[in-house]
Amino acid sequence: MRLSFPVYRRMLFIYGAVVVAVALVLALGVIGPVKVEASLGATPQRAVHAFWVNIGVNLLAAATFILIAIRSKGRSWISTSVHIILGLVVLFLGLALADAASAYKSHGPSMQTAVILLFICAAADFLTGAMVVTTAFLQPKRA
Repeated sequence: MRLSFPVYRRMLFIYGAVVVAVALVLALGVIGPVKVEASLGATPQRAVHAFWVNIGVNLLAAATFILIAIRSKGRSWISTSVHIILGLVVLFLGLALADAASAYKSHGPSMQTAVILLFICAAADFLTGAMVVTTAFLQPKRA
């Protein structure tokens, strides 16, 4: 079974939108509480830098999804391996966010909103990455 081109393009736009939403939630809802985290042994500046890297890679992946969707008018021009690599990158970004959420889980009530947002973002990245890898095998054939 192969996807039709309109469905394929729509899915890529959705993947891009989800990954942009994750980046926005991280920038607006997580970085603020992490900056003011004052628990013993916390290094908020290092964590903030790591979140900015995650945001940057998320935005780069989103731009790639959207570029592929825009450029694939009536034919598939991207290889399966590019989809798989992008999917794995997004999947690993989700795993990194889940690790950060687990680390902040024990930091008290001031971090609970950030922890919940991190778990939601991790799930969104993880599911998007898995769907991208699945889409790699269902993308329309080249013309």
